[in-house]
Amino acid sequence: MRLNHNLASLNVYRGYLKNLKSNSMAMKKVSSGVKIQSAKDDPNNLAKSERMRMNIRGLQMANRNVQDGVSMLQSADGSLSSINAILGRIRELTVQYGNGSNSEEDKEIIKKEIDQMIEGCEDIVNNSEFNGVKLFKDGGKKPMQLGTEVGDSMEVEFFNLEKKLEDLTKLKTKDTNNFNTDAVLDVVDESINTIVDVRSKYGAIMNKFEDTMNNLSSFELATQESESRVRDADIAEEMVEVARTNILLEAGRAIMVQTNQLPQDMLRILENVRAK
Repeated sequence: MRLNHNLASLNVYRGYLKNLKSNSMAMKKVSSGVKIQSAKDDPNNLAKSERMRMNIRGLQMANRNVQDGVSMLQSADGSLSSINAILGRIRELTVQYGNGSNSEEDKEIIKKEIDQMIEGCEDIVNNSEFNGVKLFKDGGKKPMQLGTEVGDSMEVEFFNLEKKLEDLTKLKTKDTNNFNTDAVLDVVDESINTIVDVRSKYGAIMNKFEDTMNNLSSFELATQESESRVRDADIAEEMVEVARTNILLEAGRAIMVQTNQLPQDMLRILENVRAK
């Protein structure tokens, strides 16, 4: 019989260390809320989780881009609405101007108010901006990134209203002798149609942006849920593991006490045999 190694105690101790490691890992998962503490825990799922996190951040940024786009177009629409109201007033005054019962003094007063209304339109066109970007001074198309992938962009057309309303601004140069009601009404109606057309186009783009926001939010939520399943710990399951390993650790400590007594018991038996 060999007494130089307590193999039973060593086997119990190895099991004890294994349970201690499992207990420690379960406690870490409970305290941190995640089941992948480091790359060595689950390399494949860690890589998957990191890719999904990158995608989530991209979706969040794309959503902010679209929200900024909606805010910009809402600002533009508010300015266009004000211009539209002013044009309606100019048209009303032009019709009033054509009343044959007006005196020259009446016409001067009406013409002065029309000029002031036109200047109001000019001010809105010149001063409307969003985050430092002039909304109606520069024409052309500007790209907006609406997604996380290459090609997920859309070109938004901007309109140079300063140029489109050029005929309207020229009305200020006309005096009452050259103020033809029919001609002015044509210019005003054309300006109104221009504003309505621009508002209609911006409205369609806003609807597209809002649909895009809803889709991005849905994708983001779905990706977050998937990432959570990969990376986050199941607290209930881990608490069960903590309780299970605690029981095994207690049992292991009790058994180690007994197995550590085994060599001494064997020595006592041998001493008794020798004494006989």
